[in-house]
Order: sequence, then C-alpha cells, then structure tokens
Amino acid sequence: AVVSTQSTGGVHIINPPFVNSVSTHWGSRYMVAGYASGTVKVWRLGSKKVGYVPFKSLPQHNAGTGCVCLADKTTVVSGGNDGFIHISDLEGGHSNGTCEQVTSDSEPEVDDACTFKLLHGHKINWLCGSRDGDHVIVYACDETCAVTKYKVR
Repeated sequence: AVVSTQSTGGVHIINPPFVNSVSTHWGSRYMVAGYASGTVKVWRLGSKKVGYVPFKSLPQHNAGTGCVCLADKTTVVSGGNDGFIHISDLEGGHSNGTCEQVTSDSEPEVDDACTFKLLHGHKINWLCGSRDGDHVIVYACDETCAVTKYKVR
C-alpha cells in the first residue's frame, strides 16, 4: 500500500491489487493489511508529518489472507484461505502458548516466538478478535453457516 500525506493536509491511501483486508484498533500505534499473497503487513502510525511507517511483514498463510484485525493495540489476528488462523503479538511473545477450544476441534500450534497457528479447517471469510483479560477471543466465519469461537491465552 502506498500512503502519502498531501500538502493540503489530507491523507491519501492508494490500494494496490490483492489487498483483501485492512484494520486498525482504537488507540493502537499500528495499521495492518492482509494480502492475497498470504502476507500480513504492519505499519506503525506516525505523526501528521510522518504518516504511516512500514514496521513488519509477517508471512502468515500458505494461501491468501482473507481477513485481518487487531484484537487489541498490539495483537494481530488473521484468517487465511488455507484454513488457518494466526494470532501474533507485535510487541513480544504470548504468556504461555495455550489455546482453549470453545466450539472447534482445532489444536494450537506454536509457529514462532510470537505467533499462534490454529487450524480452523475451512477458508476464513470473516473474523474479529478482542481481548478479555489474559485471553484473546476470536470469532471466525467460514464457508459453512457456523460461527466458531476460539479462546487463546
């Protein structure tokens, strides 16, 4: 994505091909975008003069990233066409790497020091995340008519 601050004071974002989802969270210093390549790109929000600064590129999914959100100020949740949900902490690791199944048979897999990888099993069409104390709550919708809830700590 190309982001520029015009001298007129307005911010213009040019959406390149293959961006499937963009999100930010109130009070967060980050903006995230999910790409058809499976990558999740993260920008750090700057001042009016600086605009958005590229921060990280997370190669999350083996197929397109269908949707992405920030569950809180630093926790990225992404859902892919590969049937996986990734939960990444932008500013450190997770507390203990456990996942409590709520309505799914998915088993967590620790992908690296700061990412959980959950096998949902179907292409993710929509998801949202939030923080509840030490847990990240994720609601995912796929090609079926079910809404699946995950509770990750």
